[in-house]
Amino acid sequence: ASLDQDAPTYWQALTQPDTMPSLPESAKPLSDVVSAPAELGLALAQIGYVPDEDTGHALVSALQVGQALVSAQGMYWRWDGLTITADAADRNAAHLEQKNKLQDLYDTKPQSEDTLTQAQTLFDQISEEYKQETSTHETLTQNIRTTENEINAARIKAAQVKEQRARLDSRIEHLSETINTAEEDIKTVADLIRWDEERLETLSASAKDNQGDQDVQAMHQDLIALRSASAEAVRAYDNAVQQKNSLRARLQAIGDERVNAKNRNIRARERLKELTERTQETEAKLNALKETPAEHSDDTEELLIEISNLETIRSRAAEDLATCETSVYETGRALKEAENALGDVREERALAQATLANANEDLKRITAHITQHFSMQPAELATHVTMDLDDTTIDALRENKEELTLSRERMGPVNLRADEEFKELDEEVGTILSEREDLVSAIDELRGGIQTINTEARERLMVAFETVNAHFQTLFKQLFTGGNAYLQLVGSEDPLEAGLEIFAQPPGKALQSLSLLSGGEQTMTSIALIFGMFLTNPSPICVLDEIDAPLDDANVDRVCNLLETIAARGETRFVIITHHRLTMARMDCLYGVTMQERGVSQLVSVDLQQSFDFIEAA
Repeated sequence: ASLDQDAPTYWQALTQPDTMPSLPESAKPLSDVVSAPAELGLALAQIGYVPDEDTGHALVSALQVGQALVSAQGMYWRWDGLTITADAADRNAAHLEQKNKLQDLYDTKPQSEDTLTQAQTLFDQISEEYKQETSTHETLTQNIRTTENEINAARIKAAQVKEQRARLDSRIEHLSETINTAEEDIKTVADLIRWDEERLETLSASAKDNQGDQDVQAMHQDLIALRSASAEAVRAYDNAVQQKNSLRARLQAIGDERVNAKNRNIRARERLKELTERTQETEAKLNALKETPAEHSDDTEELLIEISNLETIRSRAAEDLATCETSVYETGRALKEAENALGDVREERALAQATLANANEDLKRITAHITQHFSMQPAELATHVTMDLDDTTIDALRENKEELTLSRERMGPVNLRADEEFKELDEEVGTILSEREDLVSAIDELRGGIQTINTEARERLMVAFETVNAHFQTLFKQLFTGGNAYLQLVGSEDPLEAGLEIFAQPPGKALQSLSLLSGGEQTMTSIALIFGMFLTNPSPICVLDEIDAPLDDANVDRVCNLLETIAARGETRFVIITHHRLTMARMDCLYGVTMQERGVSQLVSVDLQQSFDFIEAA
């Protein structure tokens, strides 16, 4: 009960009486143990507190009327022998517990709403990050395609270098040591290019696998796919590191080859210079020998042969120099391409590191979110997922989440009184079904009564109709001094639903309905019908209001004769309101209303029958 006096059940503060029954000696009043409002003082004063159940069982026989005992364990004894154990179900306690649970739910509702808002924000953030990861993946794919194109160009360049090496082998036999060195360098470069090609193809395959994993929408749909993407990113990072080291070694080898080519170029230039000087010396000797051709003819021939040989050697040296310069140019361009490839690999490594870091952060955040909201690990949560995530898009998942959220909101809070409400509704349904059976029975009885009433009404209606029709025919002939008229039921065979049609045949006219008669004839026919119904069940007094207004004097005289005939029976007295002189002359007593003064009416009566009596007496 409440302490509010406006409540239907409440506690009222009363003055403690002077004499109250005392509790047993070993029982302490409950008002001394617990704190309670003053309105509960009298009730708690008659409830004793005992420390254990044995004491309660011993003192229950000493309780007086209205007293009770309660133990620390929750057992209850009443003076009339009622005993309730601590394990017994208490409806009030259960209701209080449900009320407390309901209050706790109301208290945690704002926190739950905040958690839902945070989850929605986290979901939006993950969606945005997924879009960014998709864009990054497309960028990586484009970079891989560019790298493949560069590898194809390097492959073509390697073939060109091999062809150039073959031409050099056939043209410069005397520089075998230099050519052999260059050939070894070219083989090394070709091996490096092929190795780079294989490594880049491995990167491309890894990126494609990564793309396939991301197509499963691992960041939002399955944590297992997210871990696989993270492992692929780690492998891509390791491959990028290995490729970086290989490209550094290749760059060092190409740099060394460039230095060697420059050294060979310098040596070729020095040898060409030496040959040029020797040629000049030979030409000087030749000019000197021309002065003494006879003496030195043999020497001249030898010198000419030597000059020819030296010219050939010089030409070959010039060709070797041009070949070395071309080789140096090609080597420099290959070095530049290798430096560009190294820069691309560095960028790819940075992107792979950033992707790996983001994936690890996403993995940690999602794992923490799942642990906080679902109290389980991601692997355990995956076993509870019943949806097919392979063919489900992010938009479909978002719509599904919104539908589930709206469904949960429509369900409302948990109804702790659902069981009791169900029982109450079940009782109400039982009561309603019982009332329905009573109503169905009453309806059946009512329908039977209505059918009986309708049957009796049809019988009485037909009897009354025949009586009225007979009076109507007699009165019509009396008013019209002839002719014929009758009533007929039309429209239905059921008298209760049929309509009434009046057929009249005044003297000298054909039989026709009432609507085809003249105004006076309709009035006379209506008067005959009214008095026909009146004679069926006459009343002591009948009031007629200007029924003679549309009639001429002859018909007024006939109506007055009819009234005198009916009045002569002694069952009815007529009160007629009229302005017609003939009607007033036929009445027994006249009552007139005059207004001698403005606003003041006065009733004046004249007894014509008394006048006739005076005349007869005289």
